[in-house]
Amino acid sequence: MNSQASGTVNPFDDDRHSFLVLVNQRGEYSLWPTFAAEPMGWMRVHGPDSRGACMDWIDSHWTALQNAAALH
Repeated sequence: MNSQASGTVNPFDDDRHSFLVLVNQRGEYSLWPTFAAEPMGWMRVHGPDSRGACMDWIDSHWTALQNAAALH
């Protein structure tokens, strides 16, 4: 049974939670729910904020992602 059929939502996709934007030493970004412990090796760079605001922040700051998108 998938999460939609059971009525549950993956907490990383749930707009009802507050989120953080984390970055690692390689410059990779991650959207992270505030209720979960921040993983070692990652640093908080934005938030807490809404999921949408965090995704917007990532879109405007992750230049490697923008460069990869431009290639396609």
